Amino acid sequence: MTGSRPLVILFHSDASDPRWPDAIQRALPDFEMRRTLDGVPPEDVAAAVVWKHPPGLLEPLTNLKLIQVLGAGVDHFLADTRLPKGVPIARLVDPGLTARMSEYVLMHTLALHRRLPESARAQRDGRWDFIHPQPPERTCVGILGLGELGQACAAALSGIGFRVLGWSRSRRSGMAFETYAGEVERSAFLRQCDILVLLLPLTAQTRDIVDARFFDEIRPGAALINVGRGALVDDAALVAALDEDRLRHAVLDVFRQEPLPPEHPFWTHPAITVTPHNSSATNPDTAMAQVTENIRRAVSGQTPLHLVDPAAGY
Repeated sequence: MTGSRPLVILFHSDASDPRWPDAIQRALPDFEMRRTLDGVPPEDVAAAVVWKHPPGLLEPLTNLKLIQVLGAGVDHFLADTRLPKGVPIARLVDPGLTARMSEYVLMHTLALHRRLPESARAQRDGRWDFIHPQPPERTCVGILGLGELGQACAAALSGIGFRVLGWSRSRRSGMAFETYAGEVERSAFLRQCDILVLLLPLTAQTRDIVDARFFDEIRPGAALINVGRGALVDDAALVAALDEDRLRHAVLDVFRQEPLPPEHPFWTHPAITVTPHNSSATNPDTAMAQVTENIRRAVSGQTPLHLVDPAAGY
């Protein structure tokens, strides 16, 4: 408490499920939930629950004990150069978000495997273009990024018979599928994959990782699903790879600018599927326990769950 006033939890997110603030207030009745800092003494704010906050919003909060990011990715958050120093930052590991991501990746992997984009183009052209169905065992799916989401997607894909490979920047052990690591092993990984799924965090090392060189290394006719971050992909290199038939199709759910501008060429490219960053989302029903646990831990001086390493970028 600050005097007789309850500690404040600041909530800021224009994109998250609108039930979040009221659900947090019900779960933590000893705190006061606020959606703005209007009229709130900065020293009263003990925790901030945020997603894509305005830069500098949290800088005045001198007694902040926790910044809880309402998502798995934190690149946009760490871009704020005016974050309060030394405050723990936690990302969200939400089983509901993980399940929705696995569904999305499985759905679009199956669509690419069964050549639904080609069938849709044939329908538009009035062509009866029979494509012989193949078993999933004949398709190799490569997952770039082997965190919680990558591992869950790998399990879903393996479960229906796809051959799954994984790649990460550093070595990961204990995976239930074959993995590759680092630049030296990337080419060998890419050459085997029919469908590539991007689930890497966005860091200085991964920005534009899918560039012209990347497309030179992939198996001819491979397809791409990006559910990581838009800036993982060099947009011009992607369009060139599609136009030159090095890449047969791209499913894009994340973009450098969101919403995707109406004039952007991705909207009308015949070999691109655009979805409005709805592959997954945090859900109060499945993530509330983690958020409230982290706030209680932070206020009582304990270590919150799923802390972010700002130096690593995730």
